[in-house]
Amino acid sequence: DGSGRAAVRVAHEGENEIISFDAIAAAASRFAHWLEANGVARGDRVAVMLAPSLPYYACIFGAILRGAIAVPLFTLFGPDALRLRVNDCLPAVIVTDAEKAPVARDCGVGQVVVADASLLAQLEAYPATYAPESAADDLAFFQYTSGTTRELPEAVKHSHRTVVTLMYAALYGTGIRPGDQFFCPSSPAWGHGLVHGTMAPLALGVTTGTMGRGRFDPVRLMQALSDYGITNLSAAATHYRMMRNSGRSGEFAFHLKKMSFTGEPIDPATLDWIDATFGLDACSMYGTTEIGV
Repeated sequence: DGSGRAAVRVAHEGENEIISFDAIAAAASRFAHWLEANGVARGDRVAVMLAPSLPYYACIFGAILRGAIAVPLFTLFGPDALRLRVNDCLPAVIVTDAEKAPVARDCGVGQVVVADASLLAQLEAYPATYAPESAADDLAFFQYTSGTTRELPEAVKHSHRTVVTLMYAALYGTGIRPGDQFFCPSSPAWGHGLVHGTMAPLALGVTTGTMGRGRFDPVRLMQALSDYGITNLSAAATHYRMMRNSGRSGEFAFHLKKMSFTGEPIDPATLDWIDATFGLDACSMYGTTEIGV
């Protein structure tokens, strides 16, 4: 029950996008109907190469609702990196923006759909509810590894039941609780941003936040943490270093009560900065895309 509550706060370059649970539910249902009407069957892959935004969440959750398999892809992938992944999962549809559409079309796999005003207008013609038919062990999404431990990136295949595990992971990993104002700046194309930043908090009914369109800016991140009243931050070690190196943390009022990091160790100077700036311990969280929690 969204009841109009904010589900995701997206800090785009120069603007905020506040998306409610209701809006995501309705848009995802409409996209599920659109997929069905356009011949996308249960078990087909739907690749989504978009920055966090209402179209991104509509496509990811709409594909899962349909019984298709959502495949989030990093927006900065070039032709070679994208071709490796789409040739592996062979999506029926690739949803992306106008800038990346030519790169996606060059892969020669699947129907390339641009998530623009025209697509959103098409979706409005479909019902705002969709009755899923998936079972717990049906596949829901593929999460590609970074490719650092093998020659080619590999799709880790998650079932619908995975989401239950993710909620447990959030309770013990990021310490998320009802009432938290949560934020994870990691891209949802990767494990941390998708699992801990998106699926787990939303499944628990907790408002989450992330970075959106535009080049990553640590000052914009700190502004979002301050403006949104964020109480629980889970970020990559690099995000903390970039905030420290900006030299501008003193310009913002923070409300953080819990902090965690992942990806790599944090250097001592950054840990000292975290202690001086936030007065909190930054808890290390370890995992890999392959094994998750």
